[in-house]
Amino acid sequence: MAAIGSPGNFAVQVFFALSGWLIGGILLGLDRSGLPRFFYNRVTRIWLPYLAAVALLYTVAFLKDGLAPYYFQTLAYDLTLTHNWFIVKIPEVIRAMPMQGTGAHFWSIAVEEQFYLVAPLLLVLTPLRRSLLAWGLLTAVAIADGGFYGSISAGVLAAMLHRRWGDWHLHPAATALLLAVLAATGWAGWTGALRYGHVVPVIAATIVLLAARPGHRRAAGIFAGGISYPMYLHHWTGLFFANVLFGLLPQFGRPLALVAGYLFALAFASAAYVVIDQRVLRHRGAFYRPALGRSAMVVAYSMMALGILLGTVVIGPLDSGPGQ
Repeated sequence: MAAIGSPGNFAVQVFFALSGWLIGGILLGLDRSGLPRFFYNRVTRIWLPYLAAVALLYTVAFLKDGLAPYYFQTLAYDLTLTHNWFIVKIPEVIRAMPMQGTGAHFWSIAVEEQFYLVAPLLLVLTPLRRSLLAWGLLTAVAIADGGFYGSISAGVLAAMLHRRWGDWHLHPAATALLLAVLAATGWAGWTGALRYGHVVPVIAATIVLLAARPGHRRAAGIFAGGISYPMYLHHWTGLFFANVLFGLLPQFGRPLALVAGYLFALAFASAAYVVIDQRVLRHRGAFYRPALGRSAMVVAYSMMALGILLGTVVIGPLDSGPGQ
């Protein structure tokens, strides 16, 4: 069992594969003229709620604790979406981050945004989109590396297979094969025969293919899916509320305080979805102009370049506590 990662990381890997499947599928159907709209949609759908979440977290951190030792450094990497490259998750660094690492989960959205920047170059502007073999080799390299991008690449590969052969994964024989792959890779990870980082992208992409079934869109499902992103961004509010509640009412008990905290985070995420996400999705089409899309592209790549400059030349990686 030594090769199995945490449940939280496993869930993130499945989400990465799902993102590769969905966004990869979109990009495989685009030509160059569609890129401005793609970037406009990503910026409005992902960045606007994310920037609101960053503003809230860092404001609460400042009001609660003042300026933590790494306050401005971590803020710079969060704003440039390079968190995963330059913030090393060791106890000394986490303790020095705002609210002792409350925003540490932003590493995963940085991975997502890096995918959104690189994938269009590969899948729209190069012949790679037409080569299953080439993308398969790229996916194998990403999995062998054991880093952040194996599951996303595997999800894109699944999308390429779907584009080439349609709903092949719905055939009973294909379903049986996918279940066998899931069982074999799960066993290999569970027993430690293979490293977690090497098996989880295959497991994640297999789960996505098994779950990709036609069905009816219902209001409850749409809302539950819609609040998943705000819940990811704002789940820390539940723990914050639970700690405050337990401090004021210790007789309430820690387990009940945590349950109340979860319900608070769910309510907060639902409110954020209604106030921010739904409004953005409802109105962004009316504001779209190709020039705005091109501006979104320039800003996205420029922010990433700025983050790389900060991480390699100006600030450097955060890999030890202050004064270490």
